[in-house]
Amino acid sequence: MYSGKSIIDNDKNYYIGVLDLGTTSIRFILFSASGKVLFESFQPIKQFYPQPGWVEEDPVEIWKATQKVINGSIKKSQIDSKNIIALGVCNQRESTVVWNKQSGNPYSNLIVWQDRRTSTRCNELRNQGYENIVKQKTGLTIDPYFSATKLEWILSNDRSLIKKAKAGKLLFGTLDSWIIYKLTGRHLTDVSNASRTMLFNISNLNWDKELLNIFGIPSNVLPNVLPSFGDSIFGYTYKGSVFGREIPICSVFGDQQAALFGQKCFKSGDIKSTFGTGSFMMMNTGNQKVVSENNLLTTVFYGSNKNEVFYALEGSIYNTGSVFQWLKEELGIINNYDEIEKLGSNVSYQNNLFIVPAFTGLGAPFWDPYARGIIIGLTRDSGKKHIVRAAIESIAYRTKDVLMAMEKDSKVKFSEMKIDGGVSQNKLFCKILADLTGISIKKFDLKEVTALGSMYGAGIGIGIWNNPLQIKEDRVFDKYFPEMEDSLRGKLYNSWSRALTRSKKWIVE
Repeated sequence: MYSGKSIIDNDKNYYIGVLDLGTTSIRFILFSASGKVLFESFQPIKQFYPQPGWVEEDPVEIWKATQKVINGSIKKSQIDSKNIIALGVCNQRESTVVWNKQSGNPYSNLIVWQDRRTSTRCNELRNQGYENIVKQKTGLTIDPYFSATKLEWILSNDRSLIKKAKAGKLLFGTLDSWIIYKLTGRHLTDVSNASRTMLFNISNLNWDKELLNIFGIPSNVLPNVLPSFGDSIFGYTYKGSVFGREIPICSVFGDQQAALFGQKCFKSGDIKSTFGTGSFMMMNTGNQKVVSENNLLTTVFYGSNKNEVFYALEGSIYNTGSVFQWLKEELGIINNYDEIEKLGSNVSYQNNLFIVPAFTGLGAPFWDPYARGIIIGLTRDSGKKHIVRAAIESIAYRTKDVLMAMEKDSKVKFSEMKIDGGVSQNKLFCKILADLTGISIKKFDLKEVTALGSMYGAGIGIGIWNNPLQIKEDRVFDKYFPEMEDSLRGKLYNSWSRALTRSKKWIVE
């Protein structure tokens, strides 16, 4: 293991690589040992929609993209891979894949976290009285969002797979597990990802036998669960892998936990919100597992190399960046994302026209898989600039929905929130977010802060820092302050709430 001093003193000679396995793209980012981004390579991932509400991706495409971005970054940066001293992984959470234990080939497409195909099954489970059991054990609500009903669906819809599972020939994992298996041959995950499966007891930190029985899942398909970072705890890449040598994988985080870590929200009460394909607000609650009374999630933040476990409260919003994607790819209102700010700036706050972006249901704090997106309040003079403006505002309103629930749970009135993610690069959105939430917004200078959090974890694992509090880098923030009168903010939010109510339970099964 390298000493922290020698690495920091030779910052130009050593690198940490991070695989950022996102919902619609794969990135490999090379960091200096002090946390500076040196080079990155990017590859988009195609999504498939076999039926309304279903969302899938091809695991083979993801694996090929992973190899491509690693090769691309190393070749284009012209660094010697011998100087990559550690790897980190951060990933889209809850998405579910099963594969052959011997060959490593997937048995089916990856079912993405956005997928709603198990909505009816989740209703059955709630009606059977399992909601409280699931919440007490996992900190989660019963929802198609999480991995358990996805895995149950895969096994129950192909009876040959349940036979393979019972025979020990099939493995399950979230995307981190799949890629680690392909790189190392080891079947592993970390506590932050395990806590999102709806199968993991976040108090005793074990796969829960009662929950496995409820979902009919054999325990031998599950990965071993490790802390989020440590000294080579996830093993070494194959010599014959895309890296061409053995490199220790020293950190693994679910993407939102990685962002909370990357934002250095190390104190209990610190909050951040990441605006990517979806958006996710998290508050560090320290060693205290806070059970939400306002329909938020209690989740593991991270497990440390000192065998400590930290928790968080989270509010998940399913559609954020996907709203902008919808404007461009489905409606054709914009040709590129730069047009959003220009069009939206030409309209003031609207009290009648709202978009509720419930394309795949509503997440926190409503948890309605049957909600669907609506545009309401159209008049004859409504144009594309009004639609774009309403789309931007919708993300800020959904953030306020979650923020209010988090304030009730924490009994804290927040005055500031750190934000990151692709949507946060839109300056108009940041201004609108400050106005409609009524708190100041600090926008991080690095778009992909999830990768930075994973880099920090790998840096601790390899000895650059001994613990998170030793990470002292100062990062640049743009700050936005609310300029709206409280009375107008209240009036607009009341109108938003009326619109949101109309989107609920639209689909009836």
